[in-house]
Amino acid sequence: MVAIHVRTRSEMSFAELSLYEKVEVEHIDEDDSSPTKEEVRTYSKQLTMIYVLFLAEAIMASSLQPQLKMLINTDDFCGSLSTSYLRSVLDCAYTVGGVAGLFWGRMSDRIGRRPVALIGIFGLSICCLSMGFATNVLSVTIFRLLAGLTSASIAVTTLTMIGDISQSASERVINVSRLPLVALCGSVGPVVQGVVGRSLNAYGAVWERFPLLSSQIVCASMVFLVALAIFMLLEETLPGLANPARPITLDAGIDCEKAPFLGQARGDDLGNPRISIVDAAAPSPLALCQILQAPSLVILLGSFSLLSLHSATFDSLLPHLGHSPTHHGGMGLPCSLLGLVVLMVRVVAGILVFVMVPKAVERIGLLHPYRLFAMVTPAVYIVTPALAYVFTSSTTSTALSSTAALLTKNAVTTSAQVLVAILVLDASPDAFSSGTIVGLMHSASLVKALAAGVSGASFYYSSEVSVVTTNVALWAVLVCISVGGAVAAWFVRDHPIVNQDFPAEVLKWEVAFDAGAEGYEQV
Repeated sequence: MVAIHVRTRSEMSFAELSLYEKVEVEHIDEDDSSPTKEEVRTYSKQLTMIYVLFLAEAIMASSLQPQLKMLINTDDFCGSLSTSYLRSVLDCAYTVGGVAGLFWGRMSDRIGRRPVALIGIFGLSICCLSMGFATNVLSVTIFRLLAGLTSASIAVTTLTMIGDISQSASERVINVSRLPLVALCGSVGPVVQGVVGRSLNAYGAVWERFPLLSSQIVCASMVFLVALAIFMLLEETLPGLANPARPITLDAGIDCEKAPFLGQARGDDLGNPRISIVDAAAPSPLALCQILQAPSLVILLGSFSLLSLHSATFDSLLPHLGHSPTHHGGMGLPCSLLGLVVLMVRVVAGILVFVMVPKAVERIGLLHPYRLFAMVTPAVYIVTPALAYVFTSSTTSTALSSTAALLTKNAVTTSAQVLVAILVLDASPDAFSSGTIVGLMHSASLVKALAAGVSGASFYYSSEVSVVTTNVALWAVLVCISVGGAVAAWFVRDHPIVNQDFPAEVLKWEVAFDAGAEGYEQV
């Protein structure tokens, strides 16, 4: 099998290819196929800058803590459902802004990844600074919405660029598996913001009038430094725009089947033919209606939506459920230790995902671990309160069981999200449409906004029913959503099928070779 690593479309479609006689091709290993030192350095620099770009978005996404402190005006984040509701409202505003992911993804397929990333990162620094002037719930919510609209461009372009520069399917899995650890590094932002904010807020009327300004100046400064680095070092990754100065010849491997009809062939000094291509315009992205008519992609997005919903709902309810006593259906963790426990759990879960996911995909493929993780999630939501209730008499056992449950939940849901991202990249027919499909996936996470509805309902009815009833109902909602996600996971496919998902006229033959590489059983 011949492996074409650059995911570009040729001029010959599957429909045209079916008219030709099938010929067996023998794979020949070339000795000079290994990348040069310059190519390795360029690849490492590109990958590093992509991770730095993603880090800036993670800093912005994790900047919720200083805003909550200002709005609640207390250090107790676990005392009541009102805190969970307020947190979910602000997260909801940020998530709703993510609907712009489809727009940014479409733009990245047309004008390139780098311009969209630059617009997003500089816009994000402005959003960070502007949020410093928010003084109430309404203004903070509006600025969180604007930040979500801007950060969607970064979330989409980082994942798309990883798909562009990854030279094989296994390399793509490893690169995507690092993203949770990079996002975890974004937690450093709120820590620095808090330290600077406490040191400045005691001086001057400006800091007293705008409590968020000092911490948001720190956020804007960090994001702006990242923006300058991206502007100077990040290169374009979209094929056709990545290196426009490169002469398009037969050696470039682009549109070779029609090159003789577009240019003139001439021999060199050694008598070898050299073909110049006169017309080699990049293929246009697939139409959105063609993408939405792919059943496998729609099912994958539906499964991802349910996964995002129950994960976001649990995270928004964690301050309440984690702090509630075990005999009330909670997890029995002290509020003073809950933040530290969650941070340590995220660290361990990120390491487990980076180590576990590539090995699992190499051994059993993408679908089997994804379905397994989807099945485990409902069990986690059932076992967690049950174990906490069993160990009510022992504080140590309760803390250990609840921490283990948090670790399992984070590891399972994060692994599933990584696998979905890889499946979405693999579902893209070519690099010229991958931005649109990744943007569609990011927009599908809009369902996470429903987490605010769950928190709001629990807050509204909490005065009419007991705490035990409220907590049991919340666990039941999590179980029901995760069961729906587990059922949808069994219908997910790891590759598109010709004529069932995409018409034969739009699937080009290089994609077939790329999909068949690395042991993937794809079309």
